[in-house]
Amino acid sequence: MHRARSGLPRSWLVAGGAAWLWLSSCGGTAFTSADGAGGSASGMGGAAGQTSAGGSKSGTAGTGTAGDMTSAGGPDKGGSGGSGGVVSTSCDCPAGHYCRDGSTDCFDCAELNRLHFAVPERLATLSDNGAGSRFPRVGLTGTDLFFHWAGVGIRYTTDASTSAGSLIKGSIQQDSAPLLLKGDVSGASGLTTLMSFNFVYDRMVEVGRRELYVGEWKNDLGTVELLPAPFNGGKSDFSMAVAPHATPDNIARAFWMTGRDAMSATLGPSLVTALFTANSVGAPVALNVGQAGCTPKDFSVKADPDLSPWVTDDGKTLLVSTTRVDANCAPANQGKDIYTALLQPSTGQPTAAALPMSDVNSAMDDVDPSFSADLCDLYFASNRDGKFGLYKAHRR
Repeated sequence: MHRARSGLPRSWLVAGGAAWLWLSSCGGTAFTSADGAGGSASGMGGAAGQTSAGGSKSGTAGTGTAGDMTSAGGPDKGGSGGSGGVVSTSCDCPAGHYCRDGSTDCFDCAELNRLHFAVPERLATLSDNGAGSRFPRVGLTGTDLFFHWAGVGIRYTTDASTSAGSLIKGSIQQDSAPLLLKGDVSGASGLTTLMSFNFVYDRMVEVGRRELYVGEWKNDLGTVELLPAPFNGGKSDFSMAVAPHATPDNIARAFWMTGRDAMSATLGPSLVTALFTANSVGAPVALNVGQAGCTPKDFSVKADPDLSPWVTDDGKTLLVSTTRVDANCAPANQGKDIYTALLQPSTGQPTAAALPMSDVNSAMDDVDPSFSADLCDLYFASNRDGKFGLYKAHRR
């Protein structure tokens, strides 16, 4: 049985130099990485020579990894060094904060300039169902969760640690990719025929074609409605992510997968984006993976069928899952990894290449990423234990 590899622990200062990634708080400054001789591996699991038990799909040297990401112009500030040479290991942070390894100082989870995680925890209650679980998406608390249960549909639980919950109202086994927003998208800023909604999902309407639906969640799902164009185009649209506050006047921006030929020169589905405004047009997202010029269409004969995007409320940070590639933009194997990229909210386009989140990625498929409501935990699905189950990893 394969277990995820964890990053080596490290303090806030690392002798010998470590790999650092830099970004601007609003996007616009690219991720960069530098290899330091003799430095700590600490969460930089995509470097050459690191492997996971049972095989590895880590990239070769030269491919960056998501980890320490700070605003240009200053170093990533570590915790205090303790007093009198005695290091305390206790961590008592308030809600919405986390302790870094080797420090008792608390850091705000809302700051996403540093993405390191503890060893992922398997959510057995939601995963030991004899079939498989996918698409974990949080509700509004620290315990509730939506997810897709294979062969059943979308389920909701108020406490993911103790109960698998129940099927949401009206859900059928073909429903997938649930997403609850923190607030309503009202009238969709000019789409006057569209109801206000705070819940999104997709449904298979015929073999090979899915459509996007929205509804109002109030302890259960009420009336649902098919999204209009450009969000549905008749050739399969699915896996929607929404940034409710992507513009200064709080117009929401959507990201989703589409099979429409006009969206891309690839043979497979493409990731696209559009604002929820009248006459909006879907635009392909120029996603590069690992390095500039390395796009999902390069990975195989067909592009990845589902990047399962998720985006922060402000539209600045995108999570996707796609095939791991090496420094030459060649697929490492058939597995998929979780990547993160900075976005320019006004356009929905990445400002730098997406980098693998090596603290949580394994040698198997790791997909469907999303953050908790307070951004302190990463949820995802993985088949590292033989079938798809749900996992949670805490920031560190």
